[in-house]
Amino acid sequence: MRRLPPLNSLKAFEAVARLGSTIKAADELCVSHGAISKQLATLEAWLVVPLFHRTSKGLVITKAGSELLRVVEPAFDWIASATNRITSDRSVRHLIVSAPPTITLRWLVPRLTSFLTDNPGIRIQLNNRRSREDGLPPGVDIAITRGVLAGKDLHQTQFMAEALTPVCAPSLLEAGPLTTTGDLSRVTWLVADMRPADWSDWLRFAGEPMLSPKSTLSFDHTYLALEAARDGLGVAMGPVYLLQDGVVPTGLQPLFPNKIMPSEPYMVAFPKDLREDKDVLAFHDWLISEGRAHEDHFKALLSR
Repeated sequence: MRRLPPLNSLKAFEAVARLGSTIKAADELCVSHGAISKQLATLEAWLVVPLFHRTSKGLVITKAGSELLRVVEPAFDWIASATNRITSDRSVRHLIVSAPPTITLRWLVPRLTSFLTDNPGIRIQLNNRRSREDGLPPGVDIAITRGVLAGKDLHQTQFMAEALTPVCAPSLLEAGPLTTTGDLSRVTWLVADMRPADWSDWLRFAGEPMLSPKSTLSFDHTYLALEAARDGLGVAMGPVYLLQDGVVPTGLQPLFPNKIMPSEPYMVAFPKDLREDKDVLAFHDWLISEGRAHEDHFKALLSR
């Protein structure tokens, strides 16, 4: 017989740990703040171990809490995915698609209307959560990834190339031109924590491995660094294929068109046991087609 902790308490714990706040968790679960606190206390009493440190600035998850979250969070993802499939209208497929935030915002969302128009029987549920293990995040049907994923049970296909180069807003150049790589030492570099090696890799590629910035600003995701660059806060390392899209104007320009470094390509991956799933294959084939069209557009821009 399984020895399980109180499931309502687990649900409250997962929401607090994921959202970082008992108030936000209460809003999501449609209960009172006091109810959430009571559920946390119940779970900690059952486990006989603290899951959060209470500080003047709020809750800080403990080592034990982090270990529990690593198991509970994907388990709830699986349950949500399964119940969604069971309770949904059987005539409409909910396809769960995972993609990095930047490509989701800049490339995928602006194009989804064409897929949904051609496939009215499929609904898309976007999931930006990254797996902590090899393979796809729990419950995901198909994923866009940067580079090849580990795992033998995945079908993976490259659908679009990528390259990197420093980019900035034209307004930043009003303070002085950035015509050589050495000029980058005069400005702020905008760094994406999700891709911390982009700057150092590009500097080696450009022959300036020892160059350092005037200062740096760090952001969780690439799209936030790009938004800061668009506001003139500094220079970001830009994914050139996405920025030269033509679908969503960015207002950013590559500083060194002759120093564009090839990067990991974008892949589309899905579990091999879904290789006969017509909806997964429809989305896969659409991505391949869109990726090729996008590459043709980018190559045309380079040839001007």
